[in-house]
Amino acid sequence: MEFTNPKRLSVLRYLLVVLVATLFAACGGAPKKDQQQEEQTIEKAEGDVATEPPLELIPNPYLDNKPSVPGRAKDEFAEAADIMDAKQWKEAEGLLVLMTETYPLLSGPHVNLAICLYQQELLEQAEASFSKAIEVNPANMDAYTWLGVLYREQGKFTESEATYKAALAVWPHHADSHRNLGILYDLYMGRLEEALAHYKLLQRILPDEDRQLKGWIRDLERRLPAKEE
Repeated sequence: MEFTNPKRLSVLRYLLVVLVATLFAACGGAPKKDQQQEEQTIEKAEGDVATEPPLELIPNPYLDNKPSVPGRAKDEFAEAADIMDAKQWKEAEGLLVLMTETYPLLSGPHVNLAICLYQQELLEQAEASFSKAIEVNPANMDAYTWLGVLYREQGKFTESEATYKAALAVWPHHADSHRNLGILYDLYMGRLEEALAHYKLLQRILPDEDRQLKGWIRDLERRLPAKEE
């Protein structure tokens, strides 16, 4: 999943089959580097970047612990998703508040409620809802992704880092957290070696070659001083 700034995203329509498979995991995203940075790093990716063999991936723990989802809840969630797709954030917020009260053990409605609040720039409330989603289901990776973005956009880099590390403690092979953590270290915290480590691990996690990521790795390798043998 390519990382984009959530404020530039339109919330995608949720297909019911996805809702069942992910147990109400909300759609989420992560930030991209800005457009100029993307163009520069992609241009630097013409050469080959050495890659390691694919990892034996740990399964997504969220999918291994599926809660029972009432049929009525699926219908309500789909209805709210349609309204979000139309960017009618306030209306969707009302429906999702009711869902969080009716189905307190489902984390997805909390995530989507937080997205609606985020889009309305109600950041403290959005933070609380993302945190509640994680409390309800610590394996909801989308909640970590969005919460980390929210912190980063407020300049709370330490909190953003802690959020992604918490996600990786639950699922060490969560691609979005590795990408976002790499970007955080690379562009915001100046911790280039750590950024490179996360980019390289992400390269091994992804099933297909990511040319943009390849460019980022190559760029960092050029920027870092050569280590003495």
